[in-house]
Amino acid sequence: MAQMGQQSGQSTQSGMSGQGVSISEREYLQLALNESKYTAAAVNSFALEAANETLRRDYMTILGDVHNQEKQIFDLMQQKGYYNVQNANPQDIAQVKSKFSGQAQ
Repeated sequence: MAQMGQQSGQSTQSGMSGQGVSISEREYLQLALNESKYTAAAVNSFALEAANETLRRDYMTILGDVHNQEKQIFDLMQQKGYYNVQNANPQDIAQVKSKFSGQAQ
């Protein structure tokens, strides 16, 4: 049992000293983008549920800042080729538009 504790302690120490699993730039950026998305969702809820108008405005300001940071991360990922977005063709857009325009009526 003491040996297991020593082994786990060694693993923790080697992980903290920079040895072990390395994370790529792409993975760091993806983590940052995901965290930004979660933060935006949380702050959006806070703004929606704020009973005080001043607090709500503060949350809306923060939400705008979070969205700006998220866009910067997204743009950087696109520049580096980590996040490729394909534009929809006009035929697909028309098909989806006609599908949902019937439901709105």
